[in-house]
Amino acid sequence: MLNMGGPRNASEVNSYLKGIFLDRDIMRLPFQDTLGNFIANKRTSKVQHEYELIGGGSPLEKFSLIQGQKLVENLDSISPETGPHKAYLGFRYNEPTTKTAIQQIIKDDVKNVIAFSQYPQYSCSTSGSSFNDLYKLQKQLDPKQSIKWSFIDRWGTDPLFVKYYSDAIQKSLGKLDPSVRDSVPILFSAHSVPLYVVLKGDSYANEVGASVGCVMRELRDRGVVNPYKLIWQSQVGPLKWLGPATDEVIKKYGKEGVYKDLVVVPIAFTSDHIETLYELGIEYRDLANSVGIKNFVVVEPPNGNETFTNCITNIVHKQMQNSKRMNYQILSRCFDCDSEQCGITKNWIKAQLSSLL
Repeated sequence: MLNMGGPRNASEVNSYLKGIFLDRDIMRLPFQDTLGNFIANKRTSKVQHEYELIGGGSPLEKFSLIQGQKLVENLDSISPETGPHKAYLGFRYNEPTTKTAIQQIIKDDVKNVIAFSQYPQYSCSTSGSSFNDLYKLQKQLDPKQSIKWSFIDRWGTDPLFVKYYSDAIQKSLGKLDPSVRDSVPILFSAHSVPLYVVLKGDSYANEVGASVGCVMRELRDRGVVNPYKLIWQSQVGPLKWLGPATDEVIKKYGKEGVYKDLVVVPIAFTSDHIETLYELGIEYRDLANSVGIKNFVVVEPPNGNETFTNCITNIVHKQMQNSKRMNYQILSRCFDCDSEQCGITKNWIKAQLSSLL
């Protein structure tokens, strides 16, 4: 289960931030080694304080373990012939890292592994970065290629993913005064990416839009008539980022004064992170209140929800059943891709998939 990770305590914040700002798959900075370290060091104390406000560390590992355990239980029940199953966490920038996961896989003598990206929508800067890391580490730790890999790279339109968010949005709308319930804007907020990532042909923005479109189609079928928008959060550093920015949208709604209620949906998150608990739950809620938004409702991400764990179970089970089918989408590269590592990783993935045919 591949993910970016999150610092579990204050002592991990600096190394986590350095991992992000030094990773050229995430963002390309001028003089990356120097500027990346500078930004990480400058932001450390601020981010440590933010984690203190949400309990001292990221809850990502906790919820990932819950999801992984339920996934294993479900698979053991519906597919005993392929069991026993086991889930491993592979984080990019803190323990348990992908390296730790591969070492344990080798120790457990597991031969067939599904690399399951926990980002529902694919981006070179998230799933792509994790797959690049996986390629380098398996080459180092398993030079004889004893492990056979298959891959789940995107799943943001899965019916149960759509059902979870549709249910959660309706539940949140139900908290609002009936007199305004149908007119309150639904704001789908996803983590932004540098604008150059989108302009080179990265599919992330389109895939997030597809998730939003599927959820809204389901909600329309249920009779939900609220207006909606897709907006982007968590911009940081000197680069230009994909917008409109979530905080700017909140300010605009406050300035216009038409709405006193907003519902915000973290559509690209599968569990709580600092982006949901602090950025949306504290920082942007305070901002909303300061500009006249009285009721700022943040839809809870899936975390350990049963619909969601059934969702990832079905996705993995289908992958196990269809492992002999080529996944051509994962082999596709951005139109203006200039990453040598991307090409190397895609060729390795193609070879792995071809070996299963």
